Amino acid sequence: EEEEEEEEGSESSSPPVSYQMKTPPEGCCTTDGFCQAGKDLRLVSISNEHIEVPSGFLLVGAKSPNLPDHLLVCAVDKRFLPDDDGRNALLGFSGNCVGCGKKGFCYFTEFSNHINLKLTTQPKKQKHLKYYLVRNAQGALTKGSVICWKG
Repeated sequence: EEEEEEEEGSESSSPPVSYQMKTPPEGCCTTDGFCQAGKDLRLVSISNEHIEVPSGFLLVGAKSPNLPDHLLVCAVDKRFLPDDDGRNALLGFSGNCVGCGKKGFCYFTEFSNHINLKLTTQPKKQKHLKYYLVRNAQGALTKGSVICWKG
C-alpha cells in the first residue's frame, strides 16, 4: 500500500501507474519485450534459438500488459510453479533471464523489473506467468498448456 500512496499524483484520465519496486539503473534498456541488458525476450523472436535451461527450471511465457500479442520467455524454477491442479507451488520465486543470462532472481518484482514486465498491480504478480513453453516437432519453442494458478 505504501507504493500506492506515491502514485496519487496521477490524473484519473491517464493510464494507471505501473507498480515497480524501483526504476531501472541509468543506461538500462526499458523497452517492452527486452530485458534491461537489451536482449529480446519475445517468443516470436527467439523461438528457434537454443536456450540453456538449468536443471529444475522450465521455460514459461509471461504476458505483458503492454505487449498483448506477445509472450516473454522466462526460465523459472519449477518448484515455484503450480502442478496441474494449481497446487503445491512453493511460496516465493526463483528465475533467470534467458536474454542476457543473469541468474538468481529471488523476487518476482525484481525479475519483472529486469525483463521490463510492467506490472499494474502488486498482488498475485506471478500470475503474469501464463503458459508453459514447449518445443514442437520442428524444434521451435511454442506456447504450451496454461499455467493453472489457484486462489
